[in-house]
Amino acid sequence: MKTLKLAAVAIFLLMILLPLARFRFESGIVSEIDNRKLQENPFRAEERAKKKPLIELISAYVSDRIGFRDDMILGYTLLNDRLFGEMVHPTYRYGRDGYVYFRTMTTPVYGKYHEKFADMVKKVQDYCEARGIPFLFVFEPYKQHILGQYLPVGVHYDVRWVEAFFHALDERGVHYIDNTVTLRQKMEEGENVFNRQFDAGHWNESGLFWGTNAILEELHKSFPGIRPNFIENFEASEVLESSLPVSKFPIHEYVPKITVPLENIEDVSKLYSVELERHKQYRDFGYFRNHTHTEETPRALVFQGSYLNKAGSKFLKYALGDYIIVHDYQNILELPYYFNIFKPECVVFEVAEYTISNPFFNEKKMENLRWNPPVQSIKGKAVGVKEHTLLQGDVSAEQGKTLTKIIWKNTQKDIEYVWCLLDEEFDMRPHEGGGYEVTVNNEVWQTHQEDLKIVTMENGKVVIYTK
Repeated sequence: MKTLKLAAVAIFLLMILLPLARFRFESGIVSEIDNRKLQENPFRAEERAKKKPLIELISAYVSDRIGFRDDMILGYTLLNDRLFGEMVHPTYRYGRDGYVYFRTMTTPVYGKYHEKFADMVKKVQDYCEARGIPFLFVFEPYKQHILGQYLPVGVHYDVRWVEAFFHALDERGVHYIDNTVTLRQKMEEGENVFNRQFDAGHWNESGLFWGTNAILEELHKSFPGIRPNFIENFEASEVLESSLPVSKFPIHEYVPKITVPLENIEDVSKLYSVELERHKQYRDFGYFRNHTHTEETPRALVFQGSYLNKAGSKFLKYALGDYIIVHDYQNILELPYYFNIFKPECVVFEVAEYTISNPFFNEKKMENLRWNPPVQSIKGKAVGVKEHTLLQGDVSAEQGKTLTKIIWKNTQKDIEYVWCLLDEEFDMRPHEGGGYEVTVNNEVWQTHQEDLKIVTMENGKVVIYTK
């Protein structure tokens, strides 16, 4: 009897000490079970700066870092699934008929934020069209928008906010397509454009094919060289998925797989990716050249989110010539920076329904967007023109392997807009060290630096600074 008690005590102590022995102290750990960054050491300065109660931070740290955390969560999830048919996973939950949705699911209430977002989209369009560049806004619906009938009992996703948002776009004259129409039509025709379980939010590859085709069909109206894809040109099949994405939760579902021949695609992303600025959280970038199309299709700059990033945008690579990808969200708010570098011939801004919110698009920054008009549009409105000479040292250039940052060291406070002229015009923005800056391709700077002019709008007058 005594031996049994000692054994029980030993097992109990082992159950306590073993998870402590496997405590995870490393920084920057992302959990595989719920795809989030685990709580950092609460005594670090950046954690204390969050001004949360220390006891709360310590509790979260221990809970996140204790040994076997992911295994315990998975075991508890599987036990509930087998015994009660309930999914208690931190990321996912069941709907009706075995459909899987994200656990966090709220219906936005249409309000001032969405009006500001619509204003921002119109500013993007105006910036492009003022430079003779066609613009297209693309809206991708959430899974529960298309398959609301399979949501969990008692859960309702109200789509009226989307209707109000499109009304705001219509009022502003925004050129857009709504892929809700595209995907719903395909569902009515019997084609599954969202999986039952695998991927709780995004479309599957069938949805990607039809969604990108809708984009291509709309761009074709401005560029006859752009044509929609034909499924007959690709290899359509199914693959078995055995677990939910970024999760160990087991499933057994065959999902669409479409193989696209990309032998003629040249990936030149590495030429830019190191030097190109992007928001620290939204880093996706790609530059692809399809040499079978480069002469007949425009250079397309596409600000896109997870609906396109996730599947690698292979259908757009196949159909376009120069296809430049920038992760949207905060990066679209720096449109002139990318416009200066890539000089696109068309711009596409694609968003998923659930991302029209903070923190994806910063409300204050959207509200305060103030981009340059084209130089020619202000010359006719100016009350006069002045000319000045650029002195030695007024302008400096920081040249990398692909890109050159040009800095004009002028700290006047009455300047409204600043342009850099190097054969073409480039919009300058405030430089963090004072003055103004613009980033261009090395070739532009090397070829035209002797022709450099700085043009400003100051107190209603155009001022031209030349060498």
